Amino acid sequence: MSRYFPLLVFLLVGSIGLATTIVVYRAEEAAEQARFEALADDTVDRIGERLRRSLALLRATNAYFSTSRGTVSRQDFISYVDGLEIEQRFDGLQGLGFARFLPAGRERDVEAELERNYDWAIKAWPETDQDRRAVIVLLEPHNFRNEAALGYDMFSEPLRRRAMQTAIESGQDTASAPVSLVQEVTSVKQAGFLVYTPLYRSGTGVAYRAEPIGFVYAAFRAGDFHRAALERSDRLPLVVETRDTTDGQSELLFHSDGYDEISASSRFTVERKLPIAGRSWTITAHETKAFFDASRYWRTTVLGAIFLLLSGALAMVARLQVRAMEAAREIQALTEKAVEEKDLLLHETKHRIKNSITRILAMARQTALNSETLEDFSRSFEARMQAMANAQDLLTSSGRLNADLETLLRGELQQVFGDAISEGAVDGPSVKLGETATQALGLTFHELATNALKYGGVSDGDGRLKVSWELVKDEDHLQLEWIEERPGAAPDDGPADLSGNGGRKGFGTRLIDASIKLELGGRIEREFSASRSRIFISFPLAEPAGEDD
Repeated sequence: MSRYFPLLVFLLVGSIGLATTIVVYRAEEAAEQARFEALADDTVDRIGERLRRSLALLRATNAYFSTSRGTVSRQDFISYVDGLEIEQRFDGLQGLGFARFLPAGRERDVEAELERNYDWAIKAWPETDQDRRAVIVLLEPHNFRNEAALGYDMFSEPLRRRAMQTAIESGQDTASAPVSLVQEVTSVKQAGFLVYTPLYRSGTGVAYRAEPIGFVYAAFRAGDFHRAALERSDRLPLVVETRDTTDGQSELLFHSDGYDEISASSRFTVERKLPIAGRSWTITAHETKAFFDASRYWRTTVLGAIFLLLSGALAMVARLQVRAMEAAREIQALTEKAVEEKDLLLHETKHRIKNSITRILAMARQTALNSETLEDFSRSFEARMQAMANAQDLLTSSGRLNADLETLLRGELQQVFGDAISEGAVDGPSVKLGETATQALGLTFHELATNALKYGGVSDGDGRLKVSWELVKDEDHLQLEWIEERPGAAPDDGPADLSGNGGRKGFGTRLIDASIKLELGGRIEREFSASRSRIFISFPLAEPAGEDD
């Protein structure tokens, strides 16, 4: 569990930091949303304010016409409109005009009025199936667009007619649904709308309002009107779309350049309703890239970075603490292991010293019993002790308490025969011997070599020695063959006694049997003749379980 503790610390602190950062981020998002809503409200207010100013201008114009009972001359109207500075102060307002309202069939009256106003013959148009006409007889300021609308019967078109009928019924300013103005005579066209206010004869009373003498109206190009409101002094970092949504309908009036692309990826959306002279507009706003200020999110960035660094630092501290605890445990374990190994080493040393002393004492007794003089005893005992020492040297030099069989054998042969043994006399695979096998075979090789030196004729060149071995039984057993040949001896006529003891087993033979059979749990076979001696040894390589002596 401790190995995962730093990760848990990192995840816990990181989760707290993430949650806190998210809360701060959402608060900043809410602040940005509120800022954008305020900006959108300001935009809607700009549009609404511009419309209110235009409607106030329309009412003032209606009052101006009322003073003359609808008989305003064109020159007077030009002077009036010039004073308003429409083209400079009211962008999007295409013009102010007056449409004479009269029964169908009296077109000659309005055509005569048009000719008086503009000094050329202008026909009322288009043909209509309505019983009333509302023909434009005055429209200023004069330009090529407004000139194209002169004589147009607005009552002949359904959307305009509906707005005028509503104005008659309510007696109030009434806007039309989005229409295409007859002033749109170029290839670049915009949606437009008109606002009508009925003009009545002075003093006629409410009962006569069903029959106004005409309509004072204002024509607007929606695109120019919106752009003037949005780009009044400082360009707003948003795009808008305005739709006429009266009576459940949705007709486009205006949308900013690039609105579709920006709205598809925007984060904030604000929708507002704007009442316009009896109609309802829905204005939808989305932010542009200019709205965002990356510096506004510095709190989120700094807070997230602080918690990330804190999580990493605490995780690192926890990791160091875990490593310190692990190191302490490892040191404790190593200390306990060292104590155990020391006790084991002391016990093993005690056991081996006891075994070695026992073996040395036994060899000393037996050597003494088989030695005729002190000199014989000293020589034999010293040689056997040297064999034990050689075996021990091999064990300790390896550092692993094992010895190489060939090295052990050559060492004993070298000690007994010197350089009399050829390289080919020893043959076999590499075999590693345990401690018990090394000690046992060291003494065995010493006894066999000493016997071969005395009785086999190997040292004077008449005899030949051949030692070979192999691994059998899945390489768990070692089989070793020791052969001494005496080519110059008499022909074989049966087993020969080469022990020098009249057929009685000497100490060396008993020592070999004890080493192979008792210590190694193996077996040994001997074959002797006048010309040849063969010793066969087989034992398992696994160390037999010993007992404390």
